[in-house]
Parts: sequence; C-alpha cells; structure tokens
Amino acid sequence: MMNEPAESRREELPAAGRARDMMGELSRETDQEILEILVADSPLYVMEIAKIAERHPITVDQICARLHEHGQIRPVGRGLYDITEEGKRRFGEGSDS
Repeated sequence: MMNEPAESRREELPAAGRARDMMGELSRETDQEILEILVADSPLYVMEIAKIAERHPITVDQICARLHEHGQIRPVGRGLYDITEEGKRRFGEGSDS
C-alpha cells in the first residue's frame, strides 16, 4: 500500500514531462513566428505584431519580453521592437528545420 502513491507519482511524471515538452515546443514555434514577423518588417509595435500573428497583445508582449531577455529583439520605443542580429541568426536556424 505504501508503494501505491509512489507508483502513481511515477506515472504522472512522464505526462507532466510531455506537457512541459509540448509547451516548450509551442513556445519555440511562437518565438519563431514573432521573429519571422520582425525579420519581414521591423520595427513594429506589439499591437501590430499581435494583429499580424493573430495573437492576444498580452501574449505577444510576454513573448517580446522573453525574446528581449535573450537578446533576439530590442525595444526602440514604447512597445516598439526591432530584431537584433542574434534574432536574425536564431530565425535563420529555426527556419532551416
């Protein structure tokens, strides 16, 4: 009986791991989508990116914050972003696959 909860936990971990992997994959795809938009036409405002990507502006703002944190885009005004050389490189790497 004491082993049952541990076994249940072990069964849940792979599912949780798959969910994290899936979220990571979605996150990478969304990052690539935003980079693609900015490669094609930048600088753009968060609202413009959201409209092109058909995503909620808050989601786009969060993605832009993450991309900025990783040096792939840079803010050039209030809510206005431009792609960096690092972002262009990452976009190029992501579009090859």
